[in-house]
Amino acid sequence: MTRPTMRVCARCQRTTDEPVLVHEVHAATGPGFNVYACPECAPHYPPTTDPLDILDSAARRRPRLTLRVYKVGADGIATDVGSKAEIHAGGPNEPIPHSSAYPPCTCPRCRRASQ
Repeated sequence: MTRPTMRVCARCQRTTDEPVLVHEVHAATGPGFNVYACPECAPHYPPTTDPLDILDSAARRRPRLTLRVYKVGADGIATDVGSKAEIHAGGPNEPIPHSSAYPPCTCPRCRRASQ
């Protein structure tokens, strides 16, 4: 003989023996938990989202890198704010090019190292 599953509805706070899973709470530092509702209250909750769908939408964003050039005086204050360069990768799966500096440095020391 099995005991029926009893849960408390998160909306009306009544005990139900027909719980409906309406939300999964994920925790970064330990186990998460599930939120249940009774069959009458379950339609009032939005549909659950799949974590993999969230990751897919994040992967569609275009990766970018922002470089800011400025000079700092001896007192730690920026004295000459220079240019700002934003580098965007070409497509959603194309990473930013890997190098020691992007765009490559053109000083004589770096030119000798790359040859």
